[in-house]
Amino acid sequence: MKLTKFVPWLKVLAILILTCCFALTVTAENYYPAQVGNTWVFLSADGSQQQTYTLETPERTDVEGLIELKITNATLGTDVTVVDTYFITVENDGDLMLHQSAVDQGAFGTAKATFKPPVTFFPAELPLGHTWQITAETELKLVGPVTSTSTVTVVAIEDIETSAGVFKDCVKLEINQRDVLTLAIFRETYYQWLAPGVGPVKYLDAQDILYELQHYSLVEPDAEEVSVDINSDGVVNILDLVSVSANFGQAGENIADVNSDGVVNIVDLVKVAGEIRAAAGAPAAHP
Repeated sequence: MKLTKFVPWLKVLAILILTCCFALTVTAENYYPAQVGNTWVFLSADGSQQQTYTLETPERTDVEGLIELKITNATLGTDVTVVDTYFITVENDGDLMLHQSAVDQGAFGTAKATFKPPVTFFPAELPLGHTWQITAETELKLVGPVTSTSTVTVVAIEDIETSAGVFKDCVKLEINQRDVLTLAIFRETYYQWLAPGVGPVKYLDAQDILYELQHYSLVEPDAEEVSVDINSDGVVNILDLVSVSANFGQAGENIADVNSDGVVNIVDLVKVAGEIRAAAGAPAAHP
């Protein structure tokens, strides 16, 4: 009888241990906050180029929740401006999905690609060593059809210092791009660093031009439909984590489904664990 009573708690304990280990893996929403209105401004090391990343509401209305990521590259002191756009959505599990892209290629025109079904732009989990690919079919002036494949790998976890501040535990992404043309194949490599809770903070292009974050503005996300304070006692603590663990794997409407995706899973555990960690680092509200 005692063994029967202990089994559920052993399961909860195992999940709690897993959550503590998993808490260091931050979701893509944290590494690339996807609220409309977010802005990041970068400056090249030589001060000649400024890049501005913005998340906007697109004119397209055919896809629910579609967001336009616009990257504007301006040559300071001139009227030269290049704009690339990416149309993305945020999945319930935190994945950023790419639906369409339009990349300015100068004299060769704009490389436009549509992804049906959409492909992973940034996955929800970014552990060290993780790899994914994005393949686009497009056509350019003077060149013809082009198949471009980008292989993205998390190669390091680093602390990054820029003019906008010091950012801890940034993921360093290595992007290897392979462009297949009718008569030639081109390869290039570039790097991007993403900070948890902030987004992109540094970028090194294929010509070894380094861009660093100068300043940024993030819009506060909407309040979640279900609070991470599961038991409504006014504080997020281990009791809330136990509630999620006890309901782990349950589908349908559930108070422990804190992200409202229809199932109590590791994402809910991480959200509650994250709130506990944040609360632990904040000053007490009362003695």
